[in-house]
Amino acid sequence: MVSTATSSPKTGENARVFSGIRDIDTHIGEAAPGQRWPGGPYRPPEWIAMVAIGGPTLWWIDVHPAGTTLPVLIAGLALIFVTVVGMRLLLPKGRPSLPTRAILARNMLRPPHTITSPHHGQTAGNGQRVDPSLDPPKRVEGNIVFTSGGVYAEFLLDGLPVLMRSYDVHTRAATLTRNLGRYLPSGSMVRMVLVADDTNAILRNMVGSHADKPDWVTQCRHWHPIIANPAKAHPAGYRGPARARFWITVPVDAGMAGRTPLGKSRKAWDWFRGRDKDSANSLQHYSDVARNIARSLPNEFNIRPATPAQIQWYHRHRAGLGVIHEPMPAPQTGPKSLSADDFVRTAFDEGANAQRPWWRPTFKPLLRVYNPDDPTAAPSYQTFLTVEHFPDNGVRFPRACYLHALLNVHTTATIEWTQHLNIRTPKDAQAVNYRYTKNIKDQMRQRGPRAAEDDELPKKLSQTRRYSSQLNSNPSERELDHTVVIAVGAESPDVLDDAVKQIRQELDTAGIAVARRRGAQLLLWRAFNTGSETTSPLDEFRNPTTAHLWSLFLPLISGRVGNVKGSPLAVDQTTMRPSVILHDPEGTARRNKNTGLAIVGDPGGGKSNRTKLSARELILRGARVVVFEPDTIAEWAKALKSIPGVRIIDPTVGQWCFDPLVIFPDRLAARLAAAHILPWIGVPADSLIAKRYRRLLRPETRETCGIGNHHELLQHLRAQPDWETDELLLRLEAAAEDFPGLFNPDLPAYKPQDAPATVYLTGNLALPDAEDLANEQLYLKLTGTQRAGMAIYGLLVDIEQQYMFDRLDRFDVMIFEECAQLLAYPAGARTAHLITRRGRKHATGIWFITQDFRDLARMGDKFVTQKWIFRIQDPELAYLTLKWARIDPDMYPELVVTLSEDTSPGNTRDEDILGDSHDGVGSSITEAGAVDPDRLGEGFLVDEFGRAARVQFFGAPTPALAHALDSTASVSA
Repeated sequence: MVSTATSSPKTGENARVFSGIRDIDTHIGEAAPGQRWPGGPYRPPEWIAMVAIGGPTLWWIDVHPAGTTLPVLIAGLALIFVTVVGMRLLLPKGRPSLPTRAILARNMLRPPHTITSPHHGQTAGNGQRVDPSLDPPKRVEGNIVFTSGGVYAEFLLDGLPVLMRSYDVHTRAATLTRNLGRYLPSGSMVRMVLVADDTNAILRNMVGSHADKPDWVTQCRHWHPIIANPAKAHPAGYRGPARARFWITVPVDAGMAGRTPLGKSRKAWDWFRGRDKDSANSLQHYSDVARNIARSLPNEFNIRPATPAQIQWYHRHRAGLGVIHEPMPAPQTGPKSLSADDFVRTAFDEGANAQRPWWRPTFKPLLRVYNPDDPTAAPSYQTFLTVEHFPDNGVRFPRACYLHALLNVHTTATIEWTQHLNIRTPKDAQAVNYRYTKNIKDQMRQRGPRAAEDDELPKKLSQTRRYSSQLNSNPSERELDHTVVIAVGAESPDVLDDAVKQIRQELDTAGIAVARRRGAQLLLWRAFNTGSETTSPLDEFRNPTTAHLWSLFLPLISGRVGNVKGSPLAVDQTTMRPSVILHDPEGTARRNKNTGLAIVGDPGGGKSNRTKLSARELILRGARVVVFEPDTIAEWAKALKSIPGVRIIDPTVGQWCFDPLVIFPDRLAARLAAAHILPWIGVPADSLIAKRYRRLLRPETRETCGIGNHHELLQHLRAQPDWETDELLLRLEAAAEDFPGLFNPDLPAYKPQDAPATVYLTGNLALPDAEDLANEQLYLKLTGTQRAGMAIYGLLVDIEQQYMFDRLDRFDVMIFEECAQLLAYPAGARTAHLITRRGRKHATGIWFITQDFRDLARMGDKFVTQKWIFRIQDPELAYLTLKWARIDPDMYPELVVTLSEDTSPGNTRDEDILGDSHDGVGSSITEAGAVDPDRLGEGFLVDEFGRAARVQFFGAPTPALAHALDSTASVSA
């Protein structure tokens, strides 16, 4: 696919879970050492069945005459044989245990219809059984939650930005995740919740501190319908922006270690001595424990207490999963405490059987959750999957992020997960392993020849020993005996079933198996309700691993890209859960970040269109924009003409005076003039003519000779003896013909501060190609017109740069269309590089638009952090571009194919398609072979922090603005 020589991607150890090593069926095959039971070995249920049948049979034989017992004996033996054979064929092996399966069978045949406890003044319910174990918190104080199952502290935390980043970044993230796992208390729960973004908050952030600029406020209003509906892939259901957030619940009523045997003993002792959990002293103690736990965890996760309003939101979110899409409350909002009456009452219908006769259940593995006090509210259909098997050899790090892969499921259902962690020290875990190792060896003996028929027991023995070796590798290691439950919520059972199908397919690619059990849905819902997890059969689905190996799955991944404020830039398409990316170029200087931006991609990919939109919005917020357009069609003039005061300047036409002697103070004027005019007129810097020119421009000489501008310099030279043969005069007079804006004092002096934007049309400057400047032989052959164009270009850049650097209270940005020519010119490259290195100190940015990132190498692009990458069809160039953007194409080879083959691809239809127009009025035609409207602007983005994302850049929010930004040629079909 790619011809470029590549190095092998870094690969590390595998993320592993030792699933099944503690799931061992007990068989009894020996009556005594060396004496085996006939037909054995037998499992305990088989022994119970044999005793239940054989006992009465023997009693019958014992109490009846000998001649009548043979038929009963034969019948009893036959019944025992049939029963044992049937149990061996029908009884499932492995987890969950038979008692748990019996409970699930009962729930499937007689589905429970339960409700949480009534509040004051409410009735118990209409036919529903009250189940207090499902209740919301009894009391919330700050982030301390009091429930019937214990006292907990709720925290929010941020994920780590690793998507599309290097192996070393993944390794660091795994190390931080490992430390998080090691220092969490036992009994903690780590959850991912999919939160709808607050579109009103996004709009407020867009307006920011610019509420006094009505044009910008109006522009923000135009964006509202687009921000509220970014999910073009979903024709139905919730289509708003959403983001994965992470939530940690830790028990605080058993000390810092959590629900360990010692912690449980401490909790029991507190109960025995009658400690009042609701007292002020107890609350202070719980708060201290929670604070100490948070301090022990890595700071990089930004762990912070959840507020009562957020805890209340979480309970409402759980009840309406997939139906209610409310943003999470901001940290500063809401009350400081809550009571049970502040939570909505919830009803649960296992299998959606409430409206059916009891003798005809649906047997569906789902749960209908609804508000019994609001019959008009839509119910939430939920189902829960337990992760039960991992590949024996693990999943290769860093591609082991199976929980993050759930965000790639193409569905309108909401998919979330929780992990319940029982944490043990290596010593305690080794003791558990020793018991199971002993049990495995005993089962090898009990099963006898049957054990040799398969490798189940030897494999589990080998894995247990390997796991023990992992535990012994580090004294600070911890065992994480964890249960992973995936929750899916939707507005209908059909959407739910389709989402489950896709989840299975997504996880199957990594060899990870999940189970969806009938009769278990209400029990597993408890795993997501703080305090109810103690009554959920989580122990039936536990899989042990070490904190180190668990961390390699990278469960806490942040997908956030871009800024909190600024212009709407793109919709994040890295996953199937879209979120809006904002771009705040002014804030980069304020945040001490580099202000350079590179926009790269094939012609027609949308680079200029998106840049013009960002530039317009910068101007509306009060910034100043200077554009160098290497053409004469004035597409930037068309884009900006509706903004009052914008200047469109063709340097070859006498519109403004750009004489440095007029524009700049004396200390700068001579230096800038010499830097650009001497190369222009072909004078070497160390020649006598150059030295004479500099002497004439010295402040004292200018004052003595009355030289206020270059026109007066020409007059001064003409007044000298032998002026007709003065080489300096001849060269300057020739230059005046190429650029009248430098030598005409009657033109108004150019003052950058007088315009919100300036567009230079440099298409008539006859600029040399980049190859002409890089090749010494070709450079010597440059025509006078080309030298003039090069010098004028550089002079204009320097004029703007000097003005921008002198003004620190307003953000300015310089934009270069097709920047190869600027960067090939040494003076231009130096100025551009200067802005990339020092622009943040002077509130100055620089944006480069080019088709090949290698054009930037001539100036040094190490400090251009922000990158927008549009369609690049050449696979080799796509590979190199991703590598340049610090998206490792060796680690992510599929991204090379995505960029070259599946980024704004042209359709392959054989005929034109008639569709709706941009504004929904009338129709538009999408030509065969053109890019479909819903695929325009696709690409990749790297923000100022180095975070990468697969995105679709936003186009103009209104049809009129879209027309102004469009540079497509109007050729008749």
